[in-house]
Amino acid sequence: MDAKKPAKFSMLKRISNFVLAVCVLIIAVNLWLMYTKNAYEWYSLESEQLGRSLAAQAARMLASPMQSGDEESIESYVDTIETDSFVKGTSLYDQHGKTIKSFDDDYSIIEQFRVLNEPPLIFVEDIVHDGKTIGYVKLVLDRDSIIQHHRAFTKSQLIQTALIMFLTAVCAIILTRLFYKVRANYRYSDTLNK
Repeated sequence: MDAKKPAKFSMLKRISNFVLAVCVLIIAVNLWLMYTKNAYEWYSLESEQLGRSLAAQAARMLASPMQSGDEESIESYVDTIETDSFVKGTSLYDQHGKTIKSFDDDYSIIEQFRVLNEPPLIFVEDIVHDGKTIGYVKLVLDRDSIIQHHRAFTKSQLIQTALIMFLTAVCAIILTRLFYKVRANYRYSDTLNK
């Protein structure tokens, strides 16, 4: 009767280890799916926020030169705007929507849709001077630059998460071994005392 008990315990131990392994696998897959979803949402939010803030900043910078018609200052400000690695092109329009200046002649929005099947990242902002709209600025952002920036950030996050999981596993193994050593020592001292 005593010989059958360890066999039953061994069977229960194997089943519980299998259930634990399945749970760990399910949790890992769930974490991966959550990570992928959050990464995509973060990319969308970051590109939207970046585009809006760059367009608003460009509109503020260009308000005075456009009001005064200072072509040299306008070109200087646009050069400053386009030094940002995320900006692919800039266009200026008057209050009626007529193109004043286009600095993105080598970039085709239609090509983005037709050939690359990617919606372009375009942001338009009113240029306001003394409460009156005097024109519009259109910024086209470079999707590839934003994606590279996003991938670098998510890669570092993924590495940090993997390291934390590894350290947690090592701590769990050490604590488990410590628990079984203490338990074994306690049993050994009990058998000596009897």
